[in-house]
Amino acid sequence: MTDHPLSDGTSATSWALNPWQPMTSAIGLKHLGKLIEELKRGWEDELADVLANIELVMAHFKLDAERMEARKQRKITHLRGWHSMLEDADPGETR
Repeated sequence: MTDHPLSDGTSATSWALNPWQPMTSAIGLKHLGKLIEELKRGWEDELADVLANIELVMAHFKLDAERMEARKQRKITHLRGWHSMLEDADPGETR
């Protein structure tokens, strides 16, 4: 299913969830726990904190920033398509 909106085009399952693996690293759990805590709080300052924590998580786990940016852009395009279908349904909504 390489035509799935979130596929990276390299395999039929690239967009699928991987089997869950328990994490045992204390620092890894701390990074992810802090990110989750920030996600629960609120708006601008907290969202800035979320972005900071995302950068720390990306650095700690040596994640591929270019791959993540490409995926992020595909997700934005995908979600904007969904959002555009809802715009007429709630004209009073502030965007």
